[in-house]
Amino acid sequence: MSTPSAIHEELRKILTIEHLPAMPHSALTVLQLDNDLSKVNINDLVRPIEADPALAAQVLKFLNSSYFGFQSAISNVKQGVALVGIRIVKNFVLWKAVFSLIPKSMSGAFDVAMLWQDSLRRAMFARFMLLEIKKGDAEMAFAGALLQDMAIPLLLKIKKAEYGAVLDQLAKGKASRLSELEKSTFGWTHADAGGFMGAAWKLPQQLTGIIESHLRIDELLDESEEQAEKIAVALSAFLPIAANDSWLEQELFQKYFSKVFPGKERIIKTMFDRVDREFDQYAQIIQIPKPKRTLSSYIEES
Repeated sequence: MSTPSAIHEELRKILTIEHLPAMPHSALTVLQLDNDLSKVNINDLVRPIEADPALAAQVLKFLNSSYFGFQSAISNVKQGVALVGIRIVKNFVLWKAVFSLIPKSMSGAFDVAMLWQDSLRRAMFARFMLLEIKKGDAEMAFAGALLQDMAIPLLLKIKKAEYGAVLDQLAKGKASRLSELEKSTFGWTHADAGGFMGAAWKLPQQLTGIIESHLRIDELLDESEEQAEKIAVALSAFLPIAANDSWLEQELFQKYFSKVFPGKERIIKTMFDRVDREFDQYAQIIQIPKPKRTLSSYIEES
């Protein structure tokens, strides 16, 4: 088994500066703001956004979308941040920055558009889960779930033949989890690579930790330390994959859901309905196509 240091060295060789694009300066400035909102002045967020006209225009478009439904138009970034909150705008900036850096890869059964469909549904589920249990930082969980698989397209671009073969094996049902094939083939997983990318891009340490640990749900549930955000994101990783007609990991999802919500399995349908409703509105903003199946449809046929 590869040691953590060996994994890190292997990924360092793969994800060199040449292969890993630089995070835009304006986005990096925003993302490095303290997660303790009591320590953040609204102007600290607004200033770098307004210094980047393209980013400012995207943020204003987001704030004026039907997702928020404000009756009057938001005319400036500061006004919008005051209305929706610093964390929501930070997450949008994060999404736009990472989305711009990720290759628009397609290989065999893999389509990056479907990956973002999965990621957005997982992000919404993780957020709603923490709001339901009233623990942790729901917006941090949203960001972690949204970016948990961000390494996959870049790994496919860098190691097209080898990684493409792994994705094709997954599509053919050679394993239920991509991480199993990655581990046996390379000795590392896309979660390891995502953690490396987050550190290289200087994303918040808590966010990088969530991305890196999203495949280790058993360890997270066994640890005494409260890790609500990590558990929510790890659980979201078992949701149906947009590319598949069947939900291959439904039993595992229900097993872990029961550990987090003992006796409350009935709320799965309610949470899935909410994700389906809000997905359509949010997906239009960040230009993600609608999945061929809703989350709720997997529950209805089981």
